Amino acid sequence: MTFVYPYKKKESDFSIRHSIKSVLKHYPNATVYTIGDKVESVLNIPFIDSNIIRGANVTAKILHFAKLGLFENFIYMNDDFFINERFDFNRIHQGTEQLERKEGKASIAWNQAVDNSKHWLEHNGYNTTTYECHQPVQFNSKLLIETFNRLEWKHHDHFLKSIYFNVNEPTNPKPIENVKIIEPQIDRAQKYLTLYGCFSIGNGFLTETGANFIKMLT
Repeated sequence: MTFVYPYKKKESDFSIRHSIKSVLKHYPNATVYTIGDKVESVLNIPFIDSNIIRGANVTAKILHFAKLGLFENFIYMNDDFFINERFDFNRIHQGTEQLERKEGKASIAWNQAVDNSKHWLEHNGYNTTTYECHQPVQFNSKLLIETFNRLEWKHHDHFLKSIYFNVNEPTNPKPIENVKIIEPQIDRAQKYLTLYGCFSIGNGFLTETGANFIKMLT
């Protein structure tokens, strides 16, 4: 399998280094790429951000990788995703809700991404199920290119996964909770690893306790 991380270097590369370790621990024959900035010991395809909107830069990186034509399918990862052997890459995981604004609970950019994605999907007759659960997904390069050739995404907040999978609906999708954990809730991380084989972290997770837990996993 091929795992692709769109990556812009941060003050610390702790999360992405250990995310990659979690991949290689359970899939030792995997091919791992970063698109954008380099991480030591894995393949890198340089890419310079040119958009003001952060999400647009992520989409640009992933589309760039797809257009290289190196692989028919690949796994889209973020630098704060962690997996084990239980995660099923042959099933697409979706949320149990529709794309909806979260007034007072989400950022302005997040709510704008909801509005823009939902408007485009509804206008074109597609469902608006959320796939924004902070989980890895498998993309088909050809379908990804075809889908995003249909919309103007460079100057608008949007959801890459939700647009792609509502246009290219998976067969028998598997419901999943939002597996993002903001605080170092180790029991909750263990629960998600047992149920789904993955979890994601926010910056608040990386206390000494949280960091030691991730080191133990990888």
